[in-house]
Amino acid sequence: MNDIQNLISQTGDLPTLPDVAVRINREMNNEALNAKLLGEIIADDTALAAKILRLSNSAFYGLSKQVTTLNKAVMILGFNTVKNLALSVSIHSLFKERPNSPIDVKGLWQHSLGCAVAAKIIADNLNKKFGDEAFLFGILHDIGKIVFINTIPQDYEKALVLLQEGNMTQAEAEIEVMGFNHQRLGSQLLDIWKFPDNIIQAVKYHHDPQLKTAKIDPQLKDLIRSLFLGNQMAKALNLGKSTNPVREEIPKIVWQSLNIKRSQLNDIAGNIKNSYALMLEAWDMEGKDHD
Repeated sequence: MNDIQNLISQTGDLPTLPDVAVRINREMNNEALNAKLLGEIIADDTALAAKILRLSNSAFYGLSKQVTTLNKAVMILGFNTVKNLALSVSIHSLFKERPNSPIDVKGLWQHSLGCAVAAKIIADNLNKKFGDEAFLFGILHDIGKIVFINTIPQDYEKALVLLQEGNMTQAEAEIEVMGFNHQRLGSQLLDIWKFPDNIIQAVKYHHDPQLKTAKIDPQLKDLIRSLFLGNQMAKALNLGKSTNPVREEIPKIVWQSLNIKRSQLNDIAGNIKNSYALMLEAWDMEGKDHD
């Protein structure tokens, strides 16, 4: 019995992936997703379509001309950017505050957004083709925490108390209380939701940048290390509020793999802060649905 099955046996419930994301994943897995079909899927959800256009026209993307249709958004921003934005907006709907909970879910979403922006900038520095994928990794990296919060919130709060006492890492505290950590839980959930394997692996290993036992290709290793470093920089820059503000040591392999010198960090950090502010403004334009 895996961790997800354990959780279902305890609670009988799991978060449901929004229909748009289900359809996008299904068509990707069937290798049938193209720009035309992506536009049709998004257009079926009027609110989502409006959000995609607002994000496309935000200062974050810095377009010289206003985008007025989904087809133009795909043409100008690119297929992968719009696809990942649609998935990100869908995932945002799962970050719901719980009444009387000490866990700041809005802060966790803002941290995920900050991690996404940071991972994109770091990955772009390595190869411009990697950025959109790294952004989605950042959005999804803590999805296991959302499952804990939505299904066994009292147990998760106990794990956070253990973490705050300072004698355990987050993973150790989660395993002590729940029997498994948010990385494994999140990766198993994404597998059930039929996300591509590269995203599943990124969520599974986002606290393990050494990747010594991971059987994945070098390009994905670089992307996972971009996610790891983006996560640490989001914490360092106080972008949102992670449930674990403690920063992890960054091993040499991360700097080497990403071809980043410590002397570049101030410039990268400044770029992340500015870009995050623009992205946060773009998301806030969409209303306060999840405040």
